[in-house]
Amino acid sequence: MLKRLVKIAMILVIVIISSALLFIVTLQIFEYRPDDLTILSVEQNLEDLPQNYIQKNQDIKILTFNIGYASLSETEDFAMDGGSKGRMDSKTSVEINLTGIADIITASNPDLILLQEVDVDSDRSYNTPQYSYFAELSAMPVTLGYNYRCIFVPFPFNPSQMMGKVNSGIMTATNYYVSDATRVQLPGSFSWPLRLANLKRCAVITRIPIDGSNQELIIINVHLSAYDDGTMRLQEMAALQELMQTEYEKGNYVIVGGDFNQTFPGAYTQNLDGYDYLFELKNPAFWQAYGMDDAWFNERGWQFAIDLSLPTCRLLHQAYDTENPSNNQYYLIDGFIVSANIEIRSVITRDEKFKFSDHNPVELIFRIKP
Repeated sequence: MLKRLVKIAMILVIVIISSALLFIVTLQIFEYRPDDLTILSVEQNLEDLPQNYIQKNQDIKILTFNIGYASLSETEDFAMDGGSKGRMDSKTSVEINLTGIADIITASNPDLILLQEVDVDSDRSYNTPQYSYFAELSAMPVTLGYNYRCIFVPFPFNPSQMMGKVNSGIMTATNYYVSDATRVQLPGSFSWPLRLANLKRCAVITRIPIDGSNQELIIINVHLSAYDDGTMRLQEMAALQELMQTEYEKGNYVIVGGDFNQTFPGAYTQNLDGYDYLFELKNPAFWQAYGMDDAWFNERGWQFAIDLSLPTCRLLHQAYDTENPSNNQYYLIDGFIVSANIEIRSVITRDEKFKFSDHNPVELIFRIKP
């Protein structure tokens, strides 16, 4: 009898190990391996006519908003932040968030829109067609660069919460004619096998001709790494700086916007023990948005367009505490970096109280200097 039980146990162990290995091999075979440079299609693009070009010396509004795949609203927590969830409880809840996010964008009425964590046919958001939804809403030229594609993400380990199939990216929309859009792969990755079911971080570069000149407005949409030790973020920033400076030295006007997953200069101070944040880290075990080093930018005249009065992100270790907002953990990680030949007119963080996403949107009004 004992031998029989041992045999059964051994068979079970072999089956479990074999299944795990087969799953990893399957992820390896179907791993998303983007090229270093990918030309993106621009849908709904306007005709190449002068009236559709940006004018110099006029106010232009750009909005950046990490929409959290319309699934990280005030009721939610997230396993990577210390919570337990990976998806909402129903498709209806996701659709409510989509409507709320759409209302925020419509109320802002921007000329350029940068969205992050936009899902396309993903189990974690109940296969809601988010890219086409926001493309139809904006009725603008739009493009999407994928930064997360996996046939099945086995996390969180609770089967009812697993994210499953994921197709997601960063989306740019604009009122103006777009001459070119490209996806640029950023350096750095998690070690194998974590890499197989993780994001492939990128920048989406959109080129917008400027009326009456050979210059372009270069819009760079980013969503940088979050759950690394900070090394990947440094690699990504170095590559991003090279892209930015190259375009600026060509005589172009450059705006980088999005979710940097780093605390912007002005919202932290550095000391011997680490960082003191404007929005205090309440628990040393909480996720830390390391400070963005401003030395390189200051030396070259780049400008930070942020609003220090409000946080742009909350931690998802718990559902949002609406009764006692001070009980939440906040960060300032969303905003813009702007070249010296652009005038910053105003920057505000819209106080949406994290109702439909774990991020607040940030608006920048700027002018292209003559």
